[in-house]
Amino acid sequence: MSRKRSLHHSAKSGMGPRVQPTRDRLSKGPPPVLLPIVTAVPNEEFKFTDSQFDQLAKMGQVKFSEKHRITLETLAQFWIDDLRVRATARPKQFEDVLETMRTTLSQAREACRLNDTVGSIGRHLLHWAMEAPVQGAATFAVAVMALEHQIDVVLGTVGELLQYLPEDEGRTRPFGDERRIIFLADIYEEAGGKATVYWRDIESGMADTPFRRFAQQFYSLLPAVDKREPGGLVRALRVALAARREQRRAR
Repeated sequence: MSRKRSLHHSAKSGMGPRVQPTRDRLSKGPPPVLLPIVTAVPNEEFKFTDSQFDQLAKMGQVKFSEKHRITLETLAQFWIDDLRVRATARPKQFEDVLETMRTTLSQAREACRLNDTVGSIGRHLLHWAMEAPVQGAATFAVAVMALEHQIDVVLGTVGELLQYLPEDEGRTRPFGDERRIIFLADIYEEAGGKATVYWRDIESGMADTPFRRFAQQFYSLLPAVDKREPGGLVRALRVALAARREQRRAR
């Protein structure tokens, strides 16, 4: 299997290889929602180009050492992973898949009930099929009955899984990037800048500070689909920097 098509599993305890559930591992209660998290593994590690580093430095009016570059790329990789996890399934999506399975499998089960009614076309078809010179035809009736039974088993499991799902209105996962922004501010200040984002006034809105430009450019380079809008990012920057100041006062 190519790396592109492989699966990447993570849980609270960290990263690990794919494991198959066994009777010993199965818990009596429902699993946490929704762990383990399953995401596609990217083709390669994310890297900034030299021109992108130059652009970031120019936006932020700072100068990055080799150490800063490595740290920024490490932060970017963690941030990308956060955004990838945020895009993973929610209970409502699981419910939609299971309901689709229940509808489709119920229809398939009905299609398997060829032998239910005496004199029906279905029963006639079964007798005709068992006499046909076709591979597997002799056991066709038994195979259809076995399939119907297996569908019943799966439908029972689907019903129980639906009961285990928590209530969910289908909202996406919240952004959890405050600590990433704080770390970004730390790197920025190590490189000689001053991490500031503030409200200027009602007419002009947020001040166009070097850190704001740098942070927005850094965030725009992250290859993820489900990201904050520019205005949402600026608000997140303000909240994170305020939390950072509180952390420093508490030390």
